[in-house]
Amino acid sequence: MQIEVEEIEYCKLSVHYEVGYDEIEPAKSKIVEMFKKAPVPGFRKGKASVDAIKNHYKNQINESLKRALAEEAFHNTMFEKNLKPFGAPQFTGMLLNGGKFTCDFKLAVHPTFVLGQYKELEIPKPAAKSTTEVAEEILQQLREQHGQQIPYSDTDFVQMNDSIIINYEGFAEEQKIEALCSDGEMLKVGASSIKEFDENLLGLKIGEDRIFYIKVPEDGLPSVAGKDMKFHVTLVSGSKIQLMPLNDELAQKLGKPTFEELHQVVMEAATGRIDMQRKSATVNQISAKLVAAHDFKIPDWLVLPEAQYIAQQAKVNWDSLPDADKERFLSMGANNAKMSLILDKIRDDEPDAQLSDQEVVDMLKTTFTRSNPEKNPDDLIKELNQNGYLQSLFVRVRDEHVLGFLAESAKIIE
Repeated sequence: MQIEVEEIEYCKLSVHYEVGYDEIEPAKSKIVEMFKKAPVPGFRKGKASVDAIKNHYKNQINESLKRALAEEAFHNTMFEKNLKPFGAPQFTGMLLNGGKFTCDFKLAVHPTFVLGQYKELEIPKPAAKSTTEVAEEILQQLREQHGQQIPYSDTDFVQMNDSIIINYEGFAEEQKIEALCSDGEMLKVGASSIKEFDENLLGLKIGEDRIFYIKVPEDGLPSVAGKDMKFHVTLVSGSKIQLMPLNDELAQKLGKPTFEELHQVVMEAATGRIDMQRKSATVNQISAKLVAAHDFKIPDWLVLPEAQYIAQQAKVNWDSLPDADKERFLSMGANNAKMSLILDKIRDDEPDAQLSDQEVVDMLKTTFTRSNPEKNPDDLIKELNQNGYLQSLFVRVRDEHVLGFLAESAKIIE
């Protein structure tokens, strides 16, 4: 067996693989065995001689043999050269001739780096709201969820917590910024990450236009960060929520006979939510420490898809973004890709941080059942697989599991 590996670009390899008769014959015998029950003219089913099978199915056997040897070539290369691949190899040539098999393929591999400390990281204790504060937030959410949406009348105007639909355009130095323009945008007033934007909507009536200026936060997109932006907004429609009162009727809608019993359940839920928020804050700090502690290059072909995914989640068009904004998303994509690579390496070293495919599927089914009980979780998994999203979801579940494993060993500093 001969294996020649050449790096054609960072973390992308070209492989030439070659084996002789001794490696080919065992594989060929297995392939021929698979054809033993196939029909051969002049013989009863399953009674044809090996030579007759080889002669009649010569082309099919050779093709199957080449595919089997190519798969073996990939796995042998990974083992012999201690490589970890990204995805499947791309074969550019396979030749079976004169008792020798050769093949050439390209593949992407993980970058090599040394793991730094990842256990027992010191993490400052995350700040948290009181149980009473969180319980009040939950009750307010329940009042909204079970309240009545009342469409705007001609005399109504925008107030905090209203649900509205707007058209808007954003300008920097009188130049329209496509990433800050939208028609038919739905939003809840007061929920925006830029509170000044929401505050400037207060008082608008249906069909009314308003022009206002706000300063974009310094942590916004680089092309507009810190700049005074002009917005032209038109209110298309809106509705107010008539909140459910805090009484037994609300409790009964939620399956509890009295408000006192509902309040007890909400207090318990608030305790659980605070615990989850603390765990989330701890995980975020662990992630930041791990990324900062590991300095290695991330392949460009791995960064770009992640950056485009982040931009899509932020509802901005990648193709129309200025270069400075693309760089911002690329930096975020590099951090995400680095984090995933670090967690993958930790997973290799820590059996307790690993999940089998079946365990991931079971976790997804549990999540789907809670969030969408009307739909069969198996159908949702099939749908995700057909859409090509299941693999990326598997990666995210596994990464979250590793972070949870690391959080258990973290030292929380008061």
